[in-house]
Amino acid sequence: MILLLFDIDKTLIDRSECHHRAFRHAFHEVFEKDADIDIINYHGKTDPQIACEVLKKEGLAENFIKKKLEEFKEVLSSYFILNVKYDHIVVLDGVRDLIVELESQGMLLGLITGNLESIARAKLKHVGLDKYFKLGGFGSDNYHRPYLVSTAIKRASLEYDFRGNNSHVFVIGDTPWDIKAGMENKTRTIGVSTGIYSPRELKDAGADFVLDSLKYKKEFMGFLKSR
Repeated sequence: MILLLFDIDKTLIDRSECHHRAFRHAFHEVFEKDADIDIINYHGKTDPQIACEVLKKEGLAENFIKKKLEEFKEVLSSYFILNVKYDHIVVLDGVRDLIVELESQGMLLGLITGNLESIARAKLKHVGLDKYFKLGGFGSDNYHRPYLVSTAIKRASLEYDFRGNNSHVFVIGDTPWDIKAGMENKTRTIGVSTGIYSPRELKDAGADFVLDSLKYKKEFMGFLKSR
């Protein structure tokens, strides 16, 4: 069995404006700050990590942030789930075809995303992709991305009887942090330059294979078979 762990934002889908609005709403409601995540480089980071970095830039102490972080996550999630129906989320080129092909070949599909699980599921349900992804590691599991990969692998083993070693696991993402998270867990890694990072940057981060887009299904499948 092969386990494929996909990042969501800029790997499977384009930007979710509702997610950004949810952050602004939660910053205001919980911390009384009119803040926006665009003041940091949030790509490849978990939702709790993003919140902490933004709020520190706004002058708040880390201890104070952590005391209210669970409340923040609840407000963030509630706002997103309530309002995602108004969002226009674009599935990136080739993603649907590739996912259907992978499932048809009996591969186990999961997620490795900094999104809270509730937000990740709501995003993918909104665009009709949620049913394909059986498990995952999420920003609600841990602050640090490498832990999300190990969490997803454990869930695959416990819930779906995944018995492959980590060389049978592929992490697919658009940032160096996705690649490094896979490398720390000794998985194979596929970089996709559909975000802000170039193919060279993803290769330099250690990606085993890099594609400009997931629309290159033949090349993607060829790399899986060459493992």
